[in-house]
Amino acid sequence: MFSSNGSLVSSVAPDAQFNYVTMLLHGDGTNGAQNNTFIDSSTNAFSITRNGNTTQGSFSPYGSNWSNWFNGAEDYLSLGTSINLALGAGDFTIEVFLSVTAYNASTSNIFEWRSAGGVPSNIPTLYLSASGVPIFYASVGSGALITGSSAVALNTWTHLAIVRSGSTVTMYLDGTSVGSATNSANLGTQSFYINDPQGTFRHKGYFSNVRMVKGTAVYTTTFTPPTAPLTAITNTQLLTCQSARFIDNSTNNFTITVNGLSNEGHPIALKFNPFGASAAYSTGVVGGSGYFDGTGDYLSTTVTAKSAGTASFTYELWFYEQATDGIDRHLFTTRTSDTNAGFDCRVNSSGVINLQRGASTDFFTSAATANVACWNHLAIVRNGSTTLTIYLNGVSIGTASLGYDLTVTNYKIGVNYATDDAWKGYITDFRYTKAAVYTATFTPPTSPLTAITDTALLLNTINGAIFDNAMMNDLETVGNAQISTSVKKYGTGSLAFDGTGDALIAAYTPNFAFSSGNFTIEFWLYINTTSGTPIVFDMRDGGGSQTPVIYLNGSALVYYTNSGVRITGGTLSTGTWYHVAVCRSGTSTKMFLDGTQIGSTYTDSTNYSGGNLWLGSYYSGGFDLNGYIDDLRITKGYARYTATFTPPTAALSDTGPY
Repeated sequence: MFSSNGSLVSSVAPDAQFNYVTMLLHGDGTNGAQNNTFIDSSTNAFSITRNGNTTQGSFSPYGSNWSNWFNGAEDYLSLGTSINLALGAGDFTIEVFLSVTAYNASTSNIFEWRSAGGVPSNIPTLYLSASGVPIFYASVGSGALITGSSAVALNTWTHLAIVRSGSTVTMYLDGTSVGSATNSANLGTQSFYINDPQGTFRHKGYFSNVRMVKGTAVYTTTFTPPTAPLTAITNTQLLTCQSARFIDNSTNNFTITVNGLSNEGHPIALKFNPFGASAAYSTGVVGGSGYFDGTGDYLSTTVTAKSAGTASFTYELWFYEQATDGIDRHLFTTRTSDTNAGFDCRVNSSGVINLQRGASTDFFTSAATANVACWNHLAIVRNGSTTLTIYLNGVSIGTASLGYDLTVTNYKIGVNYATDDAWKGYITDFRYTKAAVYTATFTPPTSPLTAITDTALLLNTINGAIFDNAMMNDLETVGNAQISTSVKKYGTGSLAFDGTGDALIAAYTPNFAFSSGNFTIEFWLYINTTSGTPIVFDMRDGGGSQTPVIYLNGSALVYYTNSGVRITGGTLSTGTWYHVAVCRSGTSTKMFLDGTQIGSTYTDSTNYSGGNLWLGSYYSGGFDLNGYIDDLRITKGYARYTATFTPPTAALSDTGPY
């Protein structure tokens, strides 16, 4: 069934493992619909032209279920000096949800307190041993205070807490004590780090919902780990790794400094989280985004008779840059040439916001920088006829003079006026309003923007027909890959591929890197022909990375990795729906057809690094599928099927576990 805004509402029981789902495609919607049509959600309904292969989907800056990914090489988070970040001599609780992708060969720091002036005696550190056992040091040089009695499992969401109540310090793993000791020392200095700032002992995987409570022992006996995002309870000094941005949600509002290198060598804000989703995807609540791949993608429109002239205006948008690669990338432009009255807005390779008019002349350069791999809100406001104020994430980052008549009608989103330096990443909620919407520090929007009074243009990018109900990916519809309502297994439609150049593509994310952990890939498949070797599922990127591939060899299913064919079996006929699943549990990979294992079990401990996801086609084109896919689900870190099972008897759930 559907909600009033057209979003799917789950009619089945919540999925207890939804917190491990990294993609869910129902294929429900309007017959023939794709992700290629963009609309202006203002009352003007201006025509929007799609250029390149710009696409749209359900990934957005909204919602509270997030984590931060760390690659284990260069990245960590740090906070400035504050006595509030020292644990002190009283009660405390520090906790985190972890999903560890790989253990460090030596150790991997989770939290570390340090002092720029040297290493004091009582400096705590929480880390994992080379075998994943959590260890808490209260004092340098005095040995471990607590060594946990069990390890943190790989690729599994785990809650870890260190609590001092009186003089007793207890380590809890998933709510159960795994060790305790006596300590009443004044612990910690005034600087705090998430992951290792030195580079030797860095953690690889996800951190979510880091909370430091100073003065309260939140847990004093066995407990059930939190099932919803943590909140800033009394005495909370830090609450982070739970938002679309790198921010502290405690009342201290500490600045979180992101440390790392370019090209994904930095923390990444992702919607993969320990809690799943309590409500199904809704465009009205979660919104969507446009994805621009950095190679000529942009949106353009003509905003007739709506120019600001010399009056007040506001341009705003959310942006998420995937990686810094030495290129100054543009968010939007309102001009058509060097002499046009408009301006270009870009983010340079260092994260600095620049506004430009004329021939390579910047009239604004911010001192503050925008973080990469997270959502940032930008607003450019003229209140009156001259002075611009530029806000990044609700805080002014400077002013500029722009006193001329801003009579502009042409807009391009994702490039400059010459269609160069294309954006690489996501943009949503581009809104042009003929009024000063913000005149002082403000909290960035927490829900999709609407067409308020004086809105002249609004690009919500919520018109995608094939969207991810896990809310983590935007999918490009290549060729005429589209919704079919005539051939479907469950719901109102399926994903249709005609065998001639069709594909669905989702950009790489760490959520596609299964590492050496458990995973499940499943879908319903309907084929129109048993000839050739069409690709159904391909996660390669052309660089030789180890990734799963599922294809057909005539009527037989094949599971393949870059090392060769691993499993072959089954006999498929045309005109019939089949449930297909590939599942790794431990080191055993099995393929199932309609709930029955086909082929042999493949013994596999391969580190799957992931790449762009291609559905219905080879990663570089060709070997196209002629058929339909319904209810495709990717589960990272959990093996759903290990023996004969009954295939799903209804559409897969969009929610769970809370």
